[in-house]
Amino acid sequence: MDPVSAIGLIAASTQLAEQVFNAIKLFSEICGTLKEAPELTKARLLHLEQLSSVSKLIAATKSLQTDEVQNIIAACLETALDLSNTLKKCSAEEKGRLRRALSSVNTVLREDRVLVLLDRLEKEKSLLVLCIHQIDA
Repeated sequence: MDPVSAIGLIAASTQLAEQVFNAIKLFSEICGTLKEAPELTKARLLHLEQLSSVSKLIAATKSLQTDEVQNIIAACLETALDLSNTLKKCSAEEKGRLRRALSSVNTVLREDRVLVLLDRLEKEKSLLVLCIHQIDA
């Protein structure tokens, strides 16, 4: 991989870690505290944290900076951005009873989209881990 592509991959990996962190933060706010969250929500948050860790590892490890990894990171980043944007729309930042009620309705309506994006990210993470395993083998 040429140096310019490697720098792009490092930047994309770092950006992916940042976007996943933002998604985790928003997802946690929407679902309440982790102690109160259902087991599935905890598992999904754990998967997001793992993806963030893997992307940081890629940014720090030269041998993992390949074209295949770059393609997967790009797909993950696109999905993470979509997830963050969807979660931001669900977040209840505004005060007032009516605004919070409308936000709750909005969250329920977007729940399916969030679940689809979380599943897509999990599949992309699995593909990324397999690719890394092949590189290391």
